[in-house]
Amino acid sequence: MADYRILLSEFKTGKVLAEIPASDLQYRSVLSAPGAARVQVPLTAKPLEGLDWSLISPWRTLVHVQRGPLILWAGPLVSWDVDMASEMMTMDLIGLWGYYRRCIINRESPRSDIGYVVNQVGQHVIARELIQLYGDYSADLGGNYWRSNGPDSLTFDMNYPAGKLRDRTYLWYEWKNLGEAIEQLAAVIDGFDFRIDHRRPGTGKIVNDFVFLPQGGTPTSFILEHGVNCDVTRVTSDGAQMCTETGVNGTGEGWGQLKTWWYNGGLEAEAGRRIPRLAAIETHNSVSEYNTAAAQAWRLAAVGQTPMTVPEVRLHPGGDVSAGNLRVGHIVRVRARLAAWPGVEGDYIVQEIDTRVTGSGEETTLSLVPVSIYKRVDGLEAGDGDPGKSRKE
Repeated sequence: MADYRILLSEFKTGKVLAEIPASDLQYRSVLSAPGAARVQVPLTAKPLEGLDWSLISPWRTLVHVQRGPLILWAGPLVSWDVDMASEMMTMDLIGLWGYYRRCIINRESPRSDIGYVVNQVGQHVIARELIQLYGDYSADLGGNYWRSNGPDSLTFDMNYPAGKLRDRTYLWYEWKNLGEAIEQLAAVIDGFDFRIDHRRPGTGKIVNDFVFLPQGGTPTSFILEHGVNCDVTRVTSDGAQMCTETGVNGTGEGWGQLKTWWYNGGLEAEAGRRIPRLAAIETHNSVSEYNTAAAQAWRLAAVGQTPMTVPEVRLHPGGDVSAGNLRVGHIVRVRARLAAWPGVEGDYIVQEIDTRVTGSGEETTLSLVPVSIYKRVDGLEAGDGDPGKSRKE
């Protein structure tokens, strides 16, 4: 573990407070989700002498994984346990985004005295404002306004485009989960992906950057070839999410409920790929806007238009592609063949990076999804009346 350092910082300020030794480390980054990590700390190690043990306290401390000059992962300490026989402490951590899943939209905002209400505002602006208003102690967003006592953990690229215009209503008394709201805002057709990057600019603090990513991945030149710089340990093709008919239920009940559903007729009829009718229905009780419900139904159709053919990839240690230069959201090309089987070759989005580090070396595995699941489905037909109409009377 010579290339790795484990740093502790104060959650509320980002100030680096200490460095601790580790004998075993596993950390997982996940696109648009928190990820997790586990660190084993030998309690007999000399660097622990004089450590302020009050720092090893859940939610007070952020733990950062540094590899060479790069900080690859960070998140709050959630729990620890000590095995007295082995004299080993195990620290369990959740990725920094996990904190925002513990926040709620529960106050009025500069935009509305009934919560957070916007019409035709860029989706990236909505996400940033929600985080700053209800998760972080932020720069003033309008007048003398009550702000959360959050950690001010995230920075944003204020020059980033505002993104696709959206309408959103989060009433304060509904106590909508903040992390869920942003994940749902992101996970529709023409939405976005995101991750949190970390850097140490030399100020004694570690900075956490919220990064908006294009939905469908960020192109790279990385090629992962079985037997060359990686091992493709398995390839699976799963049709569990395939569908030709998609529907989303929103607010309301019975005939008054918001409903939108769509058909992918080509998938049922075209020679060479036709399958029987398969339905996929979801209910989102907080959705009151038709366009939001329709975007979620279109996303179901996009995911469901092909089987999910996915290779499992384990990187070769010391290869030209490693945990140090890959990020979730990157697009990589994967090639894997066998003598009598054509195998797979295609572009995949890195959804998860899982790295295990021990005294004997480093092992990194990737979870991938095909780029094709983000491609818009042409020729969808409205399931009730003309496109653009809902069942809500």
